[in-house]
Amino acid sequence: MKISYNSALEPFGQALLDYWRGNESAELIHEFKTGQKKSLQVSVFFRSHGEFLPTENAFKYCQGQILVVGAGTGVHALELEKQDYDVTAIDICPQAVQIMKERGIKHARQRDFLQFEGERFDTIFMLGHNIGMCETLKGINGLLRRCERLLRPGGQLLVNSIKESGSLNVPSHKEYPGELEFRLSHEGNVGPWMHWLHVDFETLTSYAFKCGWSVEKLIGTEEGGFLAKLNPS
Repeated sequence: MKISYNSALEPFGQALLDYWRGNESAELIHEFKTGQKKSLQVSVFFRSHGEFLPTENAFKYCQGQILVVGAGTGVHALELEKQDYDVTAIDICPQAVQIMKERGIKHARQRDFLQFEGERFDTIFMLGHNIGMCETLKGINGLLRRCERLLRPGGQLLVNSIKESGSLNVPSHKEYPGELEFRLSHEGNVGPWMHWLHVDFETLTSYAFKCGWSVEKLIGTEEGGFLAKLNPS
């Protein structure tokens, strides 16, 4: 049975609210199935435009009405609104949506993108490596099909991700190193194990082509990170 991300992301939501309510030293722990742990300062989820990664600078490529997927605390949605875009920001985490509303984002909703229906957009904005919600390489197909149903003719998907070395999730010879399994914790609140995907540009391109999508790399980094624009045929 697939774990609900409402459950898996509960420590994430708790950590966001902890920081938002004044604990500037709040941390979120990523524990990988290999036993490795990474500590992340929650302040990164409240970064300003000037602190964005190179592969997050996608604003000039946006067009029309925009759906921000996995919007978190609204760091990208806020910048898009400043640039006068019509933005709908969704996240499955209720605490994140609460924070977005308190930060003044006009259209912030608690929604699971993988079940989102009934509206259409010109740009789907999926940064923060949020394409990883498809969990595995096989999941890319289903995610692109959902995007296609939500895009207007001529619409586009903007995504960023990174090539994973495998250091966090040592693979067997049959596994793709970007198929990660980890759990989150914050101050003793430990979530269930969850899956996430980091995909390199060439692999994403291969899977997208098979689904009938075109792919263009907009930004690339020496570390294997990239920003890409995808269009359904």
